[in-house]
Amino acid sequence: MTGLPQTRLRQLYISVTRPFVMAAYQLRERRRFRKNFPLIWKTPGEITHLDLENYEPEGDDFKLDKKFVDDLVPARDAARMKANRIIFVNMMIFAFLLTDYFSIGLKFSIPGVSVIDPKGVRDFLIFFSSITGIYCLVIQNNIYTIESAMKFSILNNFPMELRGIYIAKYFYFENFPPPSPTQLPHISYSRLYSNYFLVASVASLILLFLYFSFYTALYIMIAIDVWKSARLGIWSYIIAAASITNSTLSMSYLILTRMRMPYRDYTVHHELQGLPEIAPSQLERRRKEVYGEGRADYLRLVERGYIRPNSVSNG
Repeated sequence: MTGLPQTRLRQLYISVTRPFVMAAYQLRERRRFRKNFPLIWKTPGEITHLDLENYEPEGDDFKLDKKFVDDLVPARDAARMKANRIIFVNMMIFAFLLTDYFSIGLKFSIPGVSVIDPKGVRDFLIFFSSITGIYCLVIQNNIYTIESAMKFSILNNFPMELRGIYIAKYFYFENFPPPSPTQLPHISYSRLYSNYFLVASVASLILLFLYFSFYTALYIMIAIDVWKSARLGIWSYIIAAASITNSTLSMSYLILTRMRMPYRDYTVHHELQGLPEIAPSQLERRRKEVYGEGRADYLRLVERGYIRPNSVSNG
């Protein structure tokens, strides 16, 4: 009977402290998970490069050589032409809406369509522009994917001496820096040249950001004006809200397809799967390094009574 009060007291203690103990355990588990399977921040283009590093062609038809790059050029150029047409139309629409907003007055026309009085179509034009903008970004993302594969092939399979020249050939829209000499080790850029190029590059990025911010602000002003004018009644409210929503989605899509995003790296898991075939003698040691601390932590909680024994996993 002497052990009964202690048992009840212990059960009461476990009941009171279990939420805190289990919360601390979950935090430790999360920390171990992040250690074993860390996040890596990569752009989609960098992920494409990492993926292609493991590609092994099974025949001569799909080698990542110059023929592979040349085969992708026509598709890339055709997609770019479509995107440029959409950009041109959208810029014309934006100029038309902007001049109407400032009461300047401008006739807008594309083949087969001519707009003189904006009162009946301004709402439609801003909505059309926001929809085609999303479509254009999808096309540009496909271009980005194609060009990522092309760049990987050039940077890994072309002669080092010719890479800068081929980059200029295939990517003339983005070949901002001048080529660096590879066969002239005794010639390098001067400090004056390097500093000037650095300042010019930073200034270009700042101006690009300012131009984009200015364009976004004007677009929002026009959408708000469509809302306030409400020339189509409730439809104007719907169109203005939808246009801003589409623009926000476009920005989100652009960020997701261009900026560095977090990816979960499960390399350790694949390592453990491959060890039985490559080095079976190291499997148990490596498994203890990865899961041993978490397993011991789990069993301690079972021993202390915070986890029921029948819930212990067999792994």
